[in-house]
Amino acid sequence: MSKHIQRQQGFTLLEIMIALTIFAVISTLAWQILDGAMRTSNATDVAATQLNQLQRAYNLLERDFFQLQARAPRNEPDVFIQHDDALELTTLNGVSGQVQLERVRWRLEDKKLWRDIWPVIDSPADVKPEEVPILSDVKEMTWRFWKEGWQNKWTDTAHQPDGVELLLTMENGDTWRWVFTTPGDMPVAPAAPTEQTPAPSRDAATPAQPQPVPAPSGENK
Repeated sequence: MSKHIQRQQGFTLLEIMIALTIFAVISTLAWQILDGAMRTSNATDVAATQLNQLQRAYNLLERDFFQLQARAPRNEPDVFIQHDDALELTTLNGVSGQVQLERVRWRLEDKKLWRDIWPVIDSPADVKPEEVPILSDVKEMTWRFWKEGWQNKWTDTAHQPDGVELLLTMENGDTWRWVFTTPGDMPVAPAAPTEQTPAPSRDAATPAQPQPVPAPSGENK
């Protein structure tokens, strides 16, 4: 009877090993579930961040092209310039509450889409722009321009296209194709006033004609 009682008070080595094995399996499964949840959360955060960057890039590009201005900087003849991946143009800035012209350059460098800004369009040539990163993880970007048909390169720097297409290839393989309309060469920047001799008015060119004197009334006769 005493032997039976002692046998119930302890665990055999086999029982302990089985319990440890079950605990290890449960711990491994729990860790895998937690790790998977963390990876999913991180991937979701990365995707959300990139989506926000894409939305911001699209909004800025749409605004720049929609408010495109046919105005070159002072002492420069080029209105709309393409240098490889870079695109330089004049647009309006109404962020500060006061609409004004600004020079903008879009470019790709170090796998990032940058927007360089000259807040004052007629700044001196040695003034450096404000360089703002807009979109990361960009592998390649390609421009196309519409002017009575699509053109892969814009060479008519004195004029502006009627439409612009941007094709972005991301590091993860995703591609984004955006098409924007522009006002083209309208509105044309006003020309500087020139001194001209004003044309004489009609009154100055034609001598004043004598006016008929009214006849006296019958009461004065």
